[in-house]
Amino acid sequence: MNKKSLIQLRLNELTQPLLCNPDETLLQVVERYGYRMPRSCQNGVCQICKYTLLQGEALQRYPEQHLKASIGQSNEGAGILGLACTSVPVRDCWVNIKGLKCPGEQEVKRLNCDIAQVEKLNNDVYRVSLVLPATASQSVSYYAGQYLEIVMPDGQQAAFSIGSAPEAGRNLELHVRHASEGKLSTAILTHLQHSKNVEVELPKGDCFLQAANIAKDQTIILAAASTGFSQVKSMMEHLLASGVKNPIHIYWGARVAADLYLPELPKQWAAENDNVTYHPVVSEPGDSCGWTGRVDLLPDAIKHDFATLENVEVYASGSPPMVYALLDACEEKGLKKVQMHSDVFAYAPRPEK
Repeated sequence: MNKKSLIQLRLNELTQPLLCNPDETLLQVVERYGYRMPRSCQNGVCQICKYTLLQGEALQRYPEQHLKASIGQSNEGAGILGLACTSVPVRDCWVNIKGLKCPGEQEVKRLNCDIAQVEKLNNDVYRVSLVLPATASQSVSYYAGQYLEIVMPDGQQAAFSIGSAPEAGRNLELHVRHASEGKLSTAILTHLQHSKNVEVELPKGDCFLQAANIAKDQTIILAAASTGFSQVKSMMEHLLASGVKNPIHIYWGARVAADLYLPELPKQWAAENDNVTYHPVVSEPGDSCGWTGRVDLLPDAIKHDFATLENVEVYASGSPPMVYALLDACEEKGLKKVQMHSDVFAYAPRPEK
């Protein structure tokens, strides 16, 4: 089928139409082109992904309905309401979507999330499960690898990587390390353990990954130190959900083995996917650690494993010293700085060489 025979979809006041594949829902078309709109359940139940059909024709699978709008029906308030997740355009359409975001455009929102669970993973790391609000006006989208900020009742804020992929919908996961000597850290953990909800701001961060933008011949390295694994987890689950088959290497570095607080999860990814390789690295195991695996520093491990890094994208999450040490090590193997992505570059820039 050539492009001229494909159904065209026009969004809001944008003049450039999108081309629809056969049986593709309106939501799938929108997101394939990098646009985003309010949505959640993706099966027509929550009714968050509402749109107005101004012109054209679509078949809505659930609730089952034949949507048809006349030419010229484009004045404010006119048109027919439909649900993007179950509507398939069958003729050229012009739709209006409230809250539509163009590719790369994001709106940061402050929301109250329900606290579903706080689970201790090791001696000082907790997995916190949050649920975003269900209402359309409070829906929010984020990219794999972005972070949120917890807003305490006294106004103090702290950043945490979102450990769940966007495909998880309203469910968010955080990995919170408790620093016993830190007053804010203790206050945050206490609040999470004893409150029903928490205020957050999201999405934030320029270090994120989008499966649709990955070149087919590119190798991906996801490198994390300590709780930086939460950012890697979000990216990895997004890659798996998107069916990405590129070679993916996961490096998780820790001081002792106990700091690898979800040890079986990356092993499972590697066991179930031929393109995924997991490299756990411990730097200071000691006699009582019980570690029998690789002993190394994370930057050295990656440098030793690759003859060249010229066609590799690296996503790094950890402290500024670790990230810059990794950048230096990778540059020795042909990596350019634009091929490494980390939030460290934004909040802790160092002078250019």
